Amino acid sequence: MNDKNDFADDDLVAALRDLRPRPVPALVIAALAQELDAPAASRGNIIAWFAGVTTAAAMVVVAFHLASPSPATPDFQLVRAEQGPTNLELLQPVRLDDGSFARPLRLHWENTTHWEDRRTQAHFINYRPVEQVALIPLETY
Repeated sequence: MNDKNDFADDDLVAALRDLRPRPVPALVIAALAQELDAPAASRGNIIAWFAGVTTAAAMVVVAFHLASPSPATPDFQLVRAEQGPTNLELLQPVRLDDGSFARPLRLHWENTTHWEDRRTQAHFINYRPVEQVALIPLETY
């Protein structure tokens, strides 16, 4: 650790500990008291107006939802699933941290699934290439 930074941190903590909040001005206290003492009727009118507007908006959304025809959800069925051939690649041996050797092995293949909605003749092809790397330990004597 750096002792110079430790002193700077201690000074900062001490300076923050010495901070004290300023007193609230009397003008702010008077304004808050006036707002809190406002008649409840005006606040009630605002709440009633807001509730009426939100109710009307909810009714419009529900009416729109009920009036619009719901689209048919697709009914995809699996047509074909394929897995391509696996490509194997052996790489040069490497030395590990413990001094032993291992040979990296890279495997690559492709998975593909074909889906179809018979009703709309829509096709969905899901192509997923897969690549994995593994280490095969080597014994050297």
